[in-house]
Amino acid sequence: MKQGYALTGVVAALLAALTLFVSQLTAEPSPAQASASPTSATPSAAAVRFFRELGNSDPGPQLELALTDTQQLIADGALRAVMDYFLLERSDDGRLQALRDYLLKRLPPAAAQDALQLADHYSAYLAQHDALLVAQNFVGAPDPVRLASWQQQRRQLRVRLLGERITEEWFGTEDTYLTQALTEAAHPSDTPVADEDEARHRAHMQQVLRDAVSNAAPVRYPAAPMAN
Repeated sequence: MKQGYALTGVVAALLAALTLFVSQLTAEPSPAQASASPTSATPSAAAVRFFRELGNSDPGPQLELALTDTQQLIADGALRAVMDYFLLERSDDGRLQALRDYLLKRLPPAAAQDALQLADHYSAYLAQHDALLVAQNFVGAPDPVRLASWQQQRRQLRVRLLGERITEEWFGTEDTYLTQALTEAAHPSDTPVADEDEARHRAHMQQVLRDAVSNAAPVRYPAAPMAN
């Protein structure tokens, strides 16, 4: 009888051990284990950008390119923002080709050809702009006279590569602010700041001067629903 009880106890212990073993095999992994799993890791923003550029699968900015009633290209701020997105916000060697592919996909044939030509000219402008800026060797607060000369040289480059109309459309406001900032820098005010509006104005003018001696930067343009 005692042997029977002992055997029953052994069997019960074995069943309990087997049940525990099976439950461990089928249990869900702990949060720490799950986070360590390579399939559950969330890629970083840098990794997403790398693989996007590597695969050249960038869908482009969600901006609608404007056309006339006769399907001719309108070279407005949205078009510049699209070009800046590819040529300035991307850093891979295929960014110009990606821009060309995007324009061919989004525009009718005649407008696309105009946009492709403009993209080539704008890409050349960006490269020459930064090269000429390096040659200026601006250090610290730039002298207003030298900065005015750089403004004129930069405008000539824009007109030569982009044309008068597009230069005015894309850079007219920027040049107007720079002219005002240079005028105020040449005749600084000795009076204290009167109010918050005056303080913001002076800060804005200083930022305009800093931007003028910086590498080309992408224009910010409000997003709009993309046309199909």
